[in-house]
Amino acid sequence: MSLRATVTQTCFLLRKKDAIIVFYLLLFMVGLNFIYNVCEFQNMDTLIMFQPMKLLLLSYNLTCYNWDRTLLLIQLYPFLVVIPAGFSLMKERQSGQEVYLIARMGRKKYLWSKMLAVFGATAFIFTVPFFLEIVLNCLSFPLGAGGDLSNLHYFSEEYAQIVDNYLMTGLFLKSPYLYAVIGVLIFGCVSGLLGVFTMAISSVWKVKYSVFLFLPVVILLNVTIILNNRLAGNSVFIRWYDYLLLFNEESKNGFCLLIVVMILLIFSIGLVFGSTRKDYI
Repeated sequence: MSLRATVTQTCFLLRKKDAIIVFYLLLFMVGLNFIYNVCEFQNMDTLIMFQPMKLLLLSYNLTCYNWDRTLLLIQLYPFLVVIPAGFSLMKERQSGQEVYLIARMGRKKYLWSKMLAVFGATAFIFTVPFFLEIVLNCLSFPLGAGGDLSNLHYFSEEYAQIVDNYLMTGLFLKSPYLYAVIGVLIFGCVSGLLGVFTMAISSVWKVKYSVFLFLPVVILLNVTIILNNRLAGNSVFIRWYDYLLLFNEESKNGFCLLIVVMILLIFSIGLVFGSTRKDYI
């Protein structure tokens, strides 16, 4: 596959109206959260101030203080993650651009570069706004602050248990800031993979209406919530946001996230590979 074709398609996707709308919507949500935090915690003494990274929009710990903004992100995410690039293959097919691009590049190069472009564009859109918030929080709040929004004492058993349930406990104990950066990268990469998953499905099954392409990701993510509720007595949580949001206090198994990511990746690659072997009509 051609690196040049991948870069070209990625830039093309990032200039599309759908991608721009989602990007600015996330920027707006991040900005709103930042402004709220500045107004709420201004003039607070460093000794009682909360850790700046725990005030991020992606921080599950923020729900201990205010549910509204993080809950809105959780509700919108299954739809937003599909919009920037998940529909791109279907729209190019409907507009006739697919025929032209295949004629120029060949079907294999077109589909593989499209898959990488969808991943890159979606990952970019779902990381940059949150990286910007990290920078803003570092500039606006005392870096030495270490409070938790649950108001638990650092040395309490309850707080130790909460920290032990973080997805990357060792990294958090070394540096909450590095933990936040890596967490945002994971969030962006998984978002990119979900975009690829949608695009891969559209490469095999031709759908007439874009709304149907929301279903695979919406169903997949909501199944984790439904199963978690059914297995209420289970000690390990399987809701998607327990793994993707930062500073999540619920008991989890990081190996489960790795398995799901690998299954999605293999399934998406398999669909695209099968599509490249089809004759184009």
